[in-house]
Amino acid sequence: MQTLILPLLDDILASQADKVTAWFDARFAETPALPYASVDLRHSGVKIAPVDTNLFSAGFNNISRAARGRASERFKTHLARVSPDGRRLLIVPENHTRNLHYLENVRVLVGIIEQAGWEVRLGSLMYDLDEAMVLETATGADIRVEPLRREDGRIGTADGFVPDVVLMNNDMTAGAPSILVDLEQPVIPPLSLGWYRRRKSGHFSAYAQVADAFAEEFDVDPWLIQALWHQCGQINFREKAGLGCVARGVDKVLHLTREKYRQYGIESDPYVFVKADSGTYGMGVMTARSGEDILEMNKKTRHKMNVIKEGALNTEVIVQEGVPTVDLIEGESAEPVIYLVDGRAVGGFYRVNKGRGEYDSLNAMGAYFTQMCDEVEPRIEPAGNGGDAPCPFRVFGVLGSLAALAAAREQVI
Repeated sequence: MQTLILPLLDDILASQADKVTAWFDARFAETPALPYASVDLRHSGVKIAPVDTNLFSAGFNNISRAARGRASERFKTHLARVSPDGRRLLIVPENHTRNLHYLENVRVLVGIIEQAGWEVRLGSLMYDLDEAMVLETATGADIRVEPLRREDGRIGTADGFVPDVVLMNNDMTAGAPSILVDLEQPVIPPLSLGWYRRRKSGHFSAYAQVADAFAEEFDVDPWLIQALWHQCGQINFREKAGLGCVARGVDKVLHLTREKYRQYGIESDPYVFVKADSGTYGMGVMTARSGEDILEMNKKTRHKMNVIKEGALNTEVIVQEGVPTVDLIEGESAEPVIYLVDGRAVGGFYRVNKGRGEYDSLNAMGAYFTQMCDEVEPRIEPAGNGGDAPCPFRVFGVLGSLAALAAAREQVI
């Protein structure tokens, strides 16, 4: 018999709110939260699970004004812990100059932290930037990006601004920037969590521990709040090397998923996503319904899977249980994205992709974003299940906080 996960978790939050809060407080006291994160969720009705966790969030422009206010309060708390006497912060963004929506994210992030009482500047990693550059964002507003200068163990801008804290909004796919290595100032998140080193398999290994502990404490089947996965390395998609491991991983995850489907009376066929074990922007992702799909992959798909952001070779992958989405926005498939600051959910939005279906990755060309109910500005409810909680944001927030806790633990496991 199928169980609807949103009402199940909502009932736990309604009846055991103080216990849930205390559970998270105790664990974040042991492993302090990272400054921020965004978590992609997939909700099938029966289960809901984080499927990606980004530690250099790039969509603050998509959250509501109320969410931005909550983010500011959480940043105030987090930065006071990182630098109790600090008041100056440097954001290091991506090197994008033409992605206007990303630049609007940077502008909003600056405003959120300024509202927390900090002076904020933007310092660029562009090697050929000799003087400040003004960039226009998607809303027509301007942001000023400045070249960085390092003196001994301290970083600052060319005009003499020396921050107390450096906040990375650059995912470091190509490596840790040498100008930021071994600084005296705190760098958050740590450079070691850049995509040049971080792995999704490490994150989901930590998440499995966190989800299992939460599920045991609150009497929930842990499968209902996580996606099964398997990792493979030493892959060369161009040369077809290592694909046997991927194919076996696909069949293993599908077998385990079918067992859970039988337990919950789910009649549809399971599927998986094969994803690059590092990186973001929805690159290096494909779906499969059998190991044979991997072994019979055509040249075009192998080429797509071979290279990810900034030309990095994709040599490691995870095979992740596919969680179909039942959420709909104006009839189009959607998935929740939750934004967290200091480990707590502050807001979020739905990613919608016209023309893509319930089994597809929505983080692809054609995606757009629309606000979700966040218990302050209720506007949208997930469609597809009459038993859904009226406003699922607090349930989404619990899943996001579990992922944020796992991300904090990645540094210590």
